[in-house]
Amino acid sequence: MKFPDGSTIIKLVILSLAVGFLLKTFGKSAGDIYGYIINKLASLWNWLVGAGLEYILLGAAIVVPLYLFSEWRKKRG
Repeated sequence: MKFPDGSTIIKLVILSLAVGFLLKTFGKSAGDIYGYIINKLASLWNWLVGAGLEYILLGAAIVVPLYLFSEWRKKRG
């Protein structure tokens, strides 16, 4: 991996300063942001494993045979 050049480092420092200022202004920390993202991913996973998986399987019972039938008809001409 190539080390970033000087202008890239300066841009990263300025962006880090701006984001840090905003986080401090709103009373948030990096942990708050990462925690929020992890909680959203966990909620999505719980939904997918629960009701979401059931919805996917129910829909697939209709969608997949229709797709296979349409592909079969295309190949037959």
